Amino acid sequence: MSDEHRFTATAIWDATERSGALESGTRLLAAPFGGAPSLGGRADRTNPEELLLGAVVTCFVQTWAIFLAKLRVPVEAPRIDGELELEADPAGGYRVRRIDLVAHVPAALLAEREADVAKTLALAEKYCIVSKAVKGEGREVHVTARPA
Repeated sequence: MSDEHRFTATAIWDATERSGALESGTRLLAAPFGGAPSLGGRADRTNPEELLLGAVVTCFVQTWAIFLAKLRVPVEAPRIDGELELEADPAGGYRVRRIDLVAHVPAALLAEREADVAKTLALAEKYCIVSKAVKGEGREVHVTARPA
């Protein structure tokens, strides 16, 4: 297997409609998008902020599932909820300030194996490609476990 992995996507924009269309290179993802309603965009489209958060939560839950299996922590259907928060950017516009991820864990399992659950989350945080990509100066990704 090659160490080279490439992914593509295409987006087009219609300024008159204030709407765009996104398509992944595999064509498995196709979505209309626009600006977030809170930023003056359209409520009938997804927005880049939701797509970014979607990339983080999907990568994280998949990575977490790998470590749950490796460490034999029995979470039947791993679930991650996410929240992305923007702040004013001193250079203009907005930037991502924080992303919060909440892992849902059965309450009894969390009580019994809290250290193991924490380890799986730490490993997922370390190896999730997308959450690593969005961390940086002034940006945080926080992960917590919550009893389900």
